[in-house]
Amino acid sequence: MSLSVAMSCGKSDGTWSADSPDGKVCLTVTAAKGSPLTYSITYDGKTAIEPSRLGFTMEGVDYGISPVMKKMTVNHVSDDYTLKAGKRLKVKNEYNEVTLSFSQKGACSFDIIARVYDDGAAFRYRISGKGGKDMTMDAEATEFSVPVNGKAWIHPYDWNSRFKPSYEQYCKNEIPINSKPSHDKGWAFPMLFNTNGIWMMVTEAALDGTYPATHIDNSGNGGCYKIRFPEIEEPVIPDDPRPVSTLPWMTPWRAVIVGAGLGDIFKTQMVQNLNPPSQIADESWIKPGKAAWSWWYSGGSPRSYEAQIKYVDLCHEMNWEYSLLDSGWHQMDGEGVEGVVEYAKKKGVGIWLWYHSGSGTNAESPAQQKIMIDPQTRRAEMERISKMGVKGIKVDFFDTDKQGVIAEYIPLLKDAAEFHLLVDLHGATLPRGFDRTWPNVMTTEAVRGAESLGRQERCDNAAVQNTVLPFTRNVVGSMDYTPVTFSDKIRQGVPAFRRTSVAHQLALAVVFESGFQCLADRAEAYLSLPDAPKEFLRRVPAAWDESQLLSGWPGTHAVIARRSGNTWYIGGINGKKEPLSMTLTLPEGCKGKKMTLIGDGKDINTFDCSTATAGDQISVSMLPEGGFAAVIE
Repeated sequence: MSLSVAMSCGKSDGTWSADSPDGKVCLTVTAAKGSPLTYSITYDGKTAIEPSRLGFTMEGVDYGISPVMKKMTVNHVSDDYTLKAGKRLKVKNEYNEVTLSFSQKGACSFDIIARVYDDGAAFRYRISGKGGKDMTMDAEATEFSVPVNGKAWIHPYDWNSRFKPSYEQYCKNEIPINSKPSHDKGWAFPMLFNTNGIWMMVTEAALDGTYPATHIDNSGNGGCYKIRFPEIEEPVIPDDPRPVSTLPWMTPWRAVIVGAGLGDIFKTQMVQNLNPPSQIADESWIKPGKAAWSWWYSGGSPRSYEAQIKYVDLCHEMNWEYSLLDSGWHQMDGEGVEGVVEYAKKKGVGIWLWYHSGSGTNAESPAQQKIMIDPQTRRAEMERISKMGVKGIKVDFFDTDKQGVIAEYIPLLKDAAEFHLLVDLHGATLPRGFDRTWPNVMTTEAVRGAESLGRQERCDNAAVQNTVLPFTRNVVGSMDYTPVTFSDKIRQGVPAFRRTSVAHQLALAVVFESGFQCLADRAEAYLSLPDAPKEFLRRVPAAWDESQLLSGWPGTHAVIARRSGNTWYIGGINGKKEPLSMTLTLPEGCKGKKMTLIGDGKDINTFDCSTATAGDQISVSMLPEGGFAAVIE
């Protein structure tokens, strides 16, 4: 363990540094009399975060101005664990931790807890005191002063006609650091940077209901990034966006992921590491998998028993574990949802059901929308459907990052775990690591996915968007994009034409990681595939022993290799409107194995399939907005 401490004589002055286990990452906290606490981060000697403000204002008191350092404790932790879904199931969790305890005249004592990993650093505030009285956090002063000699990939805090943060904006690609968004609501996590010769991501981790999910604006010193609470105008609930809790109180982690290359950002699992361990004693029932979804393409109504039976048959034919019944299933005709579940059991297929979160409902709201918000009703429904044989629930329309709704996630996940129900958090906040503590969380939306492809302008932008997401949104957690859509979607009778190739779409089953990989196209589109891509979709897993970035740049292309057992699956996509050819180095252990390559055919609507013996490298060519998929076994 590498830790260093340097203090001047004055109790209000000092510098404290903590290094990562490999010595490359260093987080430094500095106190100067009469000035705010600040921190900075370096990676391999290069500045990642310049001196940036620490602190907060609580009950009118500005914490972090000339506090007195009372005690410092250091610790080295190595606590590996296993996830049920994700980019790598066996997770290394090793870090050095330093806790700096401060007192401030006429105020509560507080700690800054910092963890330094080989791939970055994180910190949070812990406020001491006796419980019983509600305390209000007026503002958080935390800043992120990113060196401006680089570029940023971030998207605006979602703010549309519905005034809700659903994390479904497009990323602004390669914009100047400290740029302002087009509205005054700030930016959303995660934020990706290529600056000062390094790659870096800034995000948030660990929500426990005592704090809202936060985002970022440019109100920091010199226009740098600063923590911002949810918008008061978010109309789903009228709550004050400021956090309220009793003491002792801990804020979420502020995480800064750093590395020499983009692959270091891609493979990080720091968000999961910063969350508490699993609270589920028996995880044997938690099984990731692929699913069919009848909603995306018109003609698969959840109200039609026969339509849902067709999609169960599709799952049986394609070896997919689940089928999702979306909104409207409670009005199903024929033998109803009970009949679908019973039929699916005989076919070896698990059924998931859609629910409204209940956020923003009132006395006039339909009863079906309020099931999940009331603890008694929720538990009774979960018990009912679990006994029926339902395997999972998709819970939608949380629609705000305010604390009142963030506090609803954990009891929902806890109850679902008790009744052995898997969960897809849809219309939800960005992943902050629930999947470690509650591994029944298989995926979260928080993305502009294939649902939006019923509009032509979104189809036109899909290829670029697809090459950005592996390095931004999907880094921090499983992503319910609902990919692999070959058809042109029809919305209100008007088709929107796919611009990406069919091989590009096939590759998304690997490029996008999701423990509940919901494949969205109509049954006929999958059943009519040629043998090779059909077999690929039968076999490709939804959870991975290992993931590697072979090549990529957000906005241009992404080639990702993922391993399950001894088999490697590779997905490559081209975001450009011009052809792309490249030679890729394959992961270790691929040489000499059988390789099936499924690439672009003569146009975007055809495949070209071949088999060969893998060497150390592979040469591939992709059409404009094209792609390829490969299996090496």
